[in-house]
Amino acid sequence: MSFTTFLSNEMLWQNISRTIKNASHVDAAIAYFGQGGAKLLPLRKGDRLIVDMSPATVKAGGTDPHEVEKLIHRGVWVYTRRHLHAKTIIADRSVISGSANVSKRSHQQLDEAAIFTNDQSAVRRAREFIERLSTEPVRPEYLEKCKQLYRPPRPNDGRAHGNNIQHRARYAKLWIVNLRDISIPKIEEARYEQGEAKAKKKLKHAGQSELDNFHWPFRPPMADELDTGDWIIQVMTDAEKSITVYPPGQLLFVDNYIRNPKLAKLRYVFHLEIPKRGEPMSWTKFRQMTKSLLKVGNLATPRTRPIRDVQVADRLLALWTPAGRLSRRR
Repeated sequence: MSFTTFLSNEMLWQNISRTIKNASHVDAAIAYFGQGGAKLLPLRKGDRLIVDMSPATVKAGGTDPHEVEKLIHRGVWVYTRRHLHAKTIIADRSVISGSANVSKRSHQQLDEAAIFTNDQSAVRRAREFIERLSTEPVRPEYLEKCKQLYRPPRPNDGRAHGNNIQHRARYAKLWIVNLRDISIPKIEEARYEQGEAKAKKKLKHAGQSELDNFHWPFRPPMADELDTGDWIIQVMTDAEKSITVYPPGQLLFVDNYIRNPKLAKLRYVFHLEIPKRGEPMSWTKFRQMTKSLLKVGNLATPRTRPIRDVQVADRLLALWTPAGRLSRRR
């Protein structure tokens, strides 16, 4: 079955690593192959890589010939191509193409994005593209010349300053949130209802969906990461210790108000848009259905956690239909 998905940042690098490790053969055209590249791109004997290892790029620190040498020692066929700017990886019958060069900076700091697809027309054209560029193999004498020319990139190049390097935030498409069935204190009900009234106005599909929410007696760490439209699967434990997993909902907004004027403590309320006729499942069933996606040990008990791998997130969301019913395709 054909698929195409969008990847970014940590999800992109997770998929690059996993896809390469699972493939029988990889062809890649990556413009700049910097420090740490041989570890980030785990190519093996018989794979092929095209990089810009021209003297000018090497002198500027864009491609590290020492990292290229590590691949050559593994048995990877490496070619150089001046003015290369592509970032494309073909792994068996799928292709990842986007913005990411291979370097520690790209992995840790820059906001990168790519399309991942197994559309065979796209894979075929990408392979033809790489074939056309594979004309200048990196030979031993040229590699040694480049090693002499290489100058590591300067840390203070106008984009980062010393130890003040800003590492890229890691975002999650989906959160699994562990909850207890606890009511809002009566003294807070009026303020709580004000937030509900605001959230109802934000419903996008009022005919098919409805408002739901959960609350925290302090600001949880996930509040710093969640954004409107993010998906949340609620796992609720009731007074009888029964655990239920509810269909995914999308975040409308996060409200907060003072719950204790004397201590100035805040309550945070997360308002979601959920399917009206959503079908929940038991925690036991959820564990059984997700043991191939998530480590079973991590699912022994409910725990609030982000799902940063986009493919895992998509498969978890697919446990339900868009209408919130349990999927028959699982």
